[in-house]
Amino acid sequence: MNSGTEVESVIRASAREILPGISSPATAETSIGEIALSSAFAEAGRRGKPETILLVEDEAFVRKVTAEVLESAGYRLVIAQSAAEALEAYHGRSAPVDLLLADVVMPGMSGCELATELERCHPRARVLLMSGYTEQLAWCESSPYRKLYLAKPFSTRVLLKRVREVFDKPVD
Repeated sequence: MNSGTEVESVIRASAREILPGISSPATAETSIGEIALSSAFAEAGRRGKPETILLVEDEAFVRKVTAEVLESAGYRLVIAQSAAEALEAYHGRSAPVDLLLADVVMPGMSGCELATELERCHPRARVLLMSGYTEQLAWCESSPYRKLYLAKPFSTRVLLKRVREVFDKPVD
């Protein structure tokens, strides 16, 4: 597993468009940003047991960077590049995952459809959907399941904060 510093270096070098706001020039603002980023990693780590996230993203680069950030924050991951692969991984596990983090727009089954399918097996499942398409997120918000969402592009701090919010929200 990479340390947070190594992951941050990888992100700074290659993810400026995907995760903006973490690779600015060295200024006083960078110091504030780095403090906020360190705080986000620390906040993500405040929990009793390791939490498992099923990350489903069809874009390889986004999947890789998002996985590195989440693993560096101490989350366990099951990673899939499609809804079909995610369902196979989910059903092959002896323990359920704690959170589904899925892209909305994917070939084949969408992230919303995947969430609905997983909720049939695990009605109290936590779901966080991500998309770069505003209209897709609006549809998810108005769906009967009231799924939570994360707009792309997102910063490392926003990703970790949003994941933590979903975990900390009481399950109905």
